[in-house]
Amino acid sequence: MFGKIGLPIILSLFSAISLLAQVDDTRLRSELGLKYSPIKKLGLSAMYRYDREQNLTSFRRSNFEVGADYRTLDWLKIAAYYRFGTSFEEDFHRFELAMQFRQKLLQDKAQISFRTSALLFTPYLNQEYFRFNDPLWVFRNKLKFQYSISKQVDVFAYTELFARSRGSESQFYRLRSGGGFSYILNKRHEFSLAYFYQSEFNRNNPRNIQAFDVGYTYEFKKKKKKKKKKKKSSGKK
Repeated sequence: MFGKIGLPIILSLFSAISLLAQVDDTRLRSELGLKYSPIKKLGLSAMYRYDREQNLTSFRRSNFEVGADYRTLDWLKIAAYYRFGTSFEEDFHRFELAMQFRQKLLQDKAQISFRTSALLFTPYLNQEYFRFNDPLWVFRNKLKFQYSISKQVDVFAYTELFARSRGSESQFYRLRSGGGFSYILNKRHEFSLAYFYQSEFNRNNPRNIQAFDVGYTYEFKKKKKKKKKKKKSSGKK
């Protein structure tokens, strides 16, 4: 039901936004992921993402990422990730530390969350490079609203502000806003479709882009131990 009604509404909404805004490029980001929770509060993940740019006509970048997150409290989650990105022009390593705060609403059907993260970018992993080059730090702050239409379908919208710092220079340079939905099948398979519009400022060559995100994630589940049935005593001696 949602696929027939909600998806066209979401696509129509963001198509209207893109027409009203100036768009220099349209991109597509296709993602495959794996998730596993060895214990209740701990999550492990791995991801590969393939990006296209120049109105979907050319390859932009491939990204490989592994990470872990831990929910210390019901309203607080901490996470750490490592990503390797490669393109025809350059490679990079990215290290990320993040914290997410959330507040449940509407009898747990909805939640609003704030995620803040610090990311270190470097093309090389050696001390010699850091001796002569200041590291590039990026700080991201994301406000997100999520609503569960059913046990299988979630919709969400968010806005995110980016800042960068290198040496003595620090400035905000990017604002991203978007939304989408996810669908979970058989508790293991998660499909997602999202859209965002991104504007840049305080840069030599700022670009405004729109992007579509298509994703699939498989979650490994631990097999539940079967409870042994207790034999009923007959009462005979």
